[in-house]
Amino acid sequence: MRSGTFARRCLLGVALCLALGALAVMSACSGAGAGAGAEDDEFRIGLLVPLSGPPNIVTAKDAAEALVARVNAGGGLAVGGRRIKVRLLVEDTGGHVERTLSAAVRLIRQERVAALVGPYYSRDAIFVANATEDAQVPMVSPTASNPQVTLGRKYAFSVCLVDTVQGRFMAQYAFQVLGLRSIAVLYDESDTYPQGLARYFADAFVALGGKVVAQEGYPGGVTDFSIQLGRIRAAKAQALYLPNYVQDVVLQMAQARRAGFSGVFLGGDSWEEGTSVLELSAAQGSFFTANFAHGAMGEAVRRQAEHLESVAGVPMDSDGAMVLDALGVVLAAAQAVGSVAPVSLRAGIASLRDYEGFSGRLSFERGGDAVRGAHIMFIEGGQARSRKVLEPAS
Repeated sequence: MRSGTFARRCLLGVALCLALGALAVMSACSGAGAGAGAEDDEFRIGLLVPLSGPPNIVTAKDAAEALVARVNAGGGLAVGGRRIKVRLLVEDTGGHVERTLSAAVRLIRQERVAALVGPYYSRDAIFVANATEDAQVPMVSPTASNPQVTLGRKYAFSVCLVDTVQGRFMAQYAFQVLGLRSIAVLYDESDTYPQGLARYFADAFVALGGKVVAQEGYPGGVTDFSIQLGRIRAAKAQALYLPNYVQDVVLQMAQARRAGFSGVFLGGDSWEEGTSVLELSAAQGSFFTANFAHGAMGEAVRRQAEHLESVAGVPMDSDGAMVLDALGVVLAAAQAVGSVAPVSLRAGIASLRDYEGFSGRLSFERGGDAVRGAHIMFIEGGQARSRKVLEPAS
């Protein structure tokens, strides 16, 4: 759901105030972080994911449940010299900010979870991070990549590539490897993710010596981009950067080709959602940044993935890998500190180094944003393959 209009922002503000007000009252009654993470015989983890689309990541939820079942089948998670059963409490966010926030508060205060995995989108995670910070319950998002999610917060983490970094990585690849010197940007100006990624990519490209010959925003929910694409074609850009969600990208690519744009398309990690972009004829020959490449998993991680694939009944994809990595970080933190208390879990997550996940190796050595590498993916024959791996120091 978009949040571009003034009226919608007002409603969201009211919802946020009510939810945080309730959270503050309950915190005053029970103590900050109390209940969440009491030293029980059950490790309660909330999972906030969009299960009613579009898009939906039911397969990622199934993979997370399969991982928890595997842990419990072995007697539970080894924490501080004992075995603790893990319980995953799943909430369908439905892609709505208010619904996500309400679910997060319910999981923290009614279900007394020790940690949250999610939310999925930056626009949701920014608000939920306020609630988790107040409750002192750690939140680990699989895919919320906007730096505002974690900025100035102790309890908010994200395992994905942060937008400032993926924007820079794509700018470097476009300028240094593809030899592009002029680009255009078309982005949804009503949503945090595309708005931020557009800015970070453009700034990085200009800093390298390139030119942004057109930078076109549009209001959320539109389906006709002919005016913006007309100006982009007139600017004679060599490439068009589309840091938007897939439902917009598939329309924009097709309309751009019909408008006579013949340059290369570039994009961000939102293109990983499903196969609709990959299967589009106009997308062949395009590049995008990604957190996950199936063929890049190490042998040990690949064996785990194959087991979970067989249990869940679907191949491991980016959504599954990122949700599993966020969940894995929470489990690893509990084992590292020997506790499932939220404050201890936060410290454990913040001190994790070289965690080997399904999407690669990551660390939390610079705050809540994971320090990790990225894949530059190339679309060909309806499939995306990793063309280059860029490490954090790149």
